[in-house]
Amino acid sequence: MHPSTLTPQSITEYILFCPEHSIVICRQCKYAIAPGERIKRHFQSLHQAISLQTRKEIIVYCSTLRLLPLEEVITPEPSNGPIEGLELFSKGWKCIYKNCSGYLSSTESLESMKIHCRIHGWKIHDEPMWEKCAMQTFFQGVHRKYFEVEIEKQRRFDLNILLDSMLREVDEQDEEYNHTLNHVTRSHIVTKSPWLLRTDWEKKFEGKDMKTLIKLTEIPDKNEGEILRLWESGSRFIHRCWKGAEDISNRGWNLILFWLNSSNREKANVIPFRLTTQEKTVVKYVIIWKRFNG
Repeated sequence: MHPSTLTPQSITEYILFCPEHSIVICRQCKYAIAPGERIKRHFQSLHQAISLQTRKEIIVYCSTLRLLPLEEVITPEPSNGPIEGLELFSKGWKCIYKNCSGYLSSTESLESMKIHCRIHGWKIHDEPMWEKCAMQTFFQGVHRKYFEVEIEKQRRFDLNILLDSMLREVDEQDEEYNHTLNHVTRSHIVTKSPWLLRTDWEKKFEGKDMKTLIKLTEIPDKNEGEILRLWESGSRFIHRCWKGAEDISNRGWNLILFWLNSSNREKANVIPFRLTTQEKTVVKYVIIWKRFNG
């Protein structure tokens, strides 16, 4: 045999191992296959469309599984719900006679169920001794034996899977959105403040992580001598600039103040740079400026 090109995951495209019942289900046929040579005969006679190499690998894989003989497979309780891979007969019938061992029939005409109920004394004009139910069977042919399943449980199971999938998708979208929020992006020019227009801040830091940028605004540690001295010099620099602006006003060069307040280097603002402010406001501005420019 050539080296296997299939993985256990790819093999499950053709068969499904059910460890709870120790059976192998043919996904295409939707019923369990008897173990041993019958698995080989099943794929040789019914699935010749599958390549010979793949069929051989499926047979080898099945030989590694612990499979029960047909007569030892235990019929599940209805509360277990439908078994994945098996065909579901949603329009079945079950006998509800109190002393009946649980006869089931998938015949939609009800003829087999009526014949069965006659052993309980049922007559043609009597009330039905049966009701609708959903059912499955592990095997086909002479080994066919139906068992009842609760579809509602499967529906709840499918709904839970759907809800889990939706929640995972929402979480992924939230994570992607938060990732976008944490990175600098360019805004529309209409929404830009004069500060953004003047500094071109978004262009300089586009794509940068805001968390990293925020850390850069923290006050330098005392151990960072040179950086700390540079950071502290920022306040002295701004105070000198503020004094220079006041000097412009004292000299009567007020036209310059209109340019100072403009975010456009080519055009003066219609309102001058305001100098009438409290000293504590200047100190506060200095602290903010040092954080964002240190």
